[in-house]
Amino acid sequence: MKIISGVSQKNNSYDAVYDCIRNMATEQSAPNLILCYFTERHNKETIISTLKSQFPSSKIHGCTSCQGIMTDQGFADDHSIAVWGIFDSGLGCYGTSISQFVSHYDIESLTIHLLEEAIKDSGREGELPSLVLLHATSGHEEKIISVIDTFFGSPVPLIGGTAADNHNQGLWSVFTQDGCVKSGISISVFYPSCKVSYSFHSGYAPSNVSGIATKTDQRTIYEIDNRPALEVYKEWTNMSCLLNKKTNLLENMAQYPFGRIAGYMYDIPYFKLAHPTKITNDGGIECFANIYEGEEVFVMYGEKDQIISRPQRVIDSATNFKQEKFVPIGGINIFCAGSMMHIKSSMLDVCDSVNAAMHGAPYICPFTFGEQGRFTGGENAHGNLMVSTVLFHN
Repeated sequence: MKIISGVSQKNNSYDAVYDCIRNMATEQSAPNLILCYFTERHNKETIISTLKSQFPSSKIHGCTSCQGIMTDQGFADDHSIAVWGIFDSGLGCYGTSISQFVSHYDIESLTIHLLEEAIKDSGREGELPSLVLLHATSGHEEKIISVIDTFFGSPVPLIGGTAADNHNQGLWSVFTQDGCVKSGISISVFYPSCKVSYSFHSGYAPSNVSGIATKTDQRTIYEIDNRPALEVYKEWTNMSCLLNKKTNLLENMAQYPFGRIAGYMYDIPYFKLAHPTKITNDGGIECFANIYEGEEVFVMYGEKDQIISRPQRVIDSATNFKQEKFVPIGGINIFCAGSMMHIKSSMLDVCDSVNAAMHGAPYICPFTFGEQGRFTGGENAHGNLMVSTVLFHN
């Protein structure tokens, strides 16, 4: 089994794809699955059609990424594209599926349909996959994950990232070899001939203040402890000067997300985060994750140094901190776009630390508007400002 990655910052999408796949093209067989991520300035139709023409038998899956992509070859910003191919000549099988959101399907029915289609596409019907990869557009990730867990009966490890654009303007998309949609769900199932390890972390610390969400509407929080949420948030963060209805909070508020307890490990809570993205016209704080009435919400805090070192810690967690005995074949990392923008000047340092943790093995890492993964306690979840990692190893 072999994994190959490639990255390019050429402006022409056709040239950039060929730049990325030149190492894959030298292999005697085509990759079983190609993952591809690119920024909004690239032409998605050109990218998908070029990959399909070069590797007609390969499955393809990916989404748009915010302001860049990271691989073992470095951090590429602005006009970038990256690919990642898995060559599994053993018993490995892979399947994909995709659909736009359609009126005659509710989210549950659509997700079940896509899972069935992806498993059928893999040729491994009746077997549990080792991994599910989810790329969707923003809005329904929690429901999709719940349906995936119910479908399999017991949680199958999950990794995923919500499609992103450069400035939260809706210029995102998800795609497979069967097409590209601006609003929908795409799924891949993995039956690799190797082992899979995973980790999912926030890397943020809770402050000493919290409250109960007393009025919410899906991803908008209106009241905390029966007080206006914006008023409470200003008190908690001392960020009044940056908070107004015209502010895009995506970059400014990566340091102070809301946190909800996702579970406990040895009586110590771990958290899933919700990233404030804007102030709504009716005075709410809109996030990239659902917050439910009755939930305790903490204001979380992330120092830049902690955010910079976090991806390496997540990889170390996936290896059970036995780095000297662990040599991965390759991996997939999902990194929050808001966190990346918060530490963008230090992304080369992040890349160096990830490369060291990966022992130089190839990986790919888009920057997304929501991250999905499996916590140490076994729960699959959706959050913001998170890092999710999957490692493939013998």
